[in-house]
Amino acid sequence: MFHSVTEPAFGSGPILFPDMSEPESPISVEEIGSLPDDELDDRVWLRLTHLVDPSDHASLQREDPDVAAYLSTRLFEWEVGNGGVHQYFFNFPSPDLLAVVLEGYSRLGLDETRQLVEDVVAPLAREEAAWRDSLRDGTIESFFDSYVASRLPEYDDRIGFHDGERISLVRSNPKTFAR
Repeated sequence: MFHSVTEPAFGSGPILFPDMSEPESPISVEEIGSLPDDELDDRVWLRLTHLVDPSDHASLQREDPDVAAYLSTRLFEWEVGNGGVHQYFFNFPSPDLLAVVLEGYSRLGLDETRQLVEDVVAPLAREEAAWRDSLRDGTIESFFDSYVASRLPEYDDRIGFHDGERISLVRSNPKTFAR
C-alpha cells in the first residue's frame, strides 16, 4: 500500500512512498550483501522512504550523509528521468533540497554531474523560477506548454542514472543502510 508524501505539480502523478500504516520491514546487513543490485536498490529506496521524506531537505540533513546522498540523488535522477529537469524543478523548487542533491553527488564522487547541475542547470532553474511559479494554475496543459518554453530540457539527457554508484555506496556501508 502506498500514499503520496509529496504531490508533484505535474508529471506522471504523485511520487509514491510506502504507506506508513504498513511499514516496510527493516533491511538487514545480510540482505544488503546478498540481493541483486536492482532488488537492493528497490528495497533500500522503499525502506528509507518509509523512514525519511526524500523531498524534505531538513529531514535529509538530519540523516547520515550517505543516506542523504542516496535519497536525494535518486529522487533527482528518477524525477528527471520521468519528466525532465524542468519537471524536477517544477515539483521540487527548493534551493535547500538542491543543495542536498549537490552534496550527494560529491559524496558519490560524481563531481562532473555536480558541476553540471551546479554551474549550468541550477542557474537556469533560478532564472526561470518566477516564471515556473506563475504557471501553477493546476492544469497539465500549462506544464506541457512551459516545458517547450523552458531551456532546462536541453540538459535532460546529460543527467544520467547513477544507480550503480548508489548501490556501491550501500554495499560499502551496509550498517548505515541496515535499518
